[in-house]
Amino acid sequence: MRDDTIIIDGVAFMSLYHHDGRFVRGDGLFAFARRDPDGGRTILHFELAQDIHRVAGPDHPRWAYAVSQGMNELLVHLAGSQQRPGETAPDAVSRPIRWAIHPDDVVEDASEAAHAADGGEALIASMA
Repeated sequence: MRDDTIIIDGVAFMSLYHHDGRFVRGDGLFAFARRDPDGGRTILHFELAQDIHRVAGPDHPRWAYAVSQGMNELLVHLAGSQQRPGETAPDAVSRPIRWAIHPDDVVEDASEAAHAADGGEALIASMA
């Protein structure tokens, strides 16, 4: 893998300019993200969507929040990529991944809070 590969829970994501979601014709995971000075990423919103091009744009409910937090990337993993969680090479290296989701997305329900605490891993696993 390249040095700038983005890996979240063993799944590789491609990085796009944050306005390029309109070009992604397919289902999958996407994240509004900020590339940090150390090369790591801060995930500001993370979602499984059908037709990413219809969802990951300026009219998304979390777009304004993400922009206010410095969003400069859209991370995408297409559902048809045939990659499953944990299938990246064992020696694959990724820069740090941090989470700063919108406070309204942090829920009080214990089961949902446990899901949020896993850093979105359950969402990725649901694609398997």
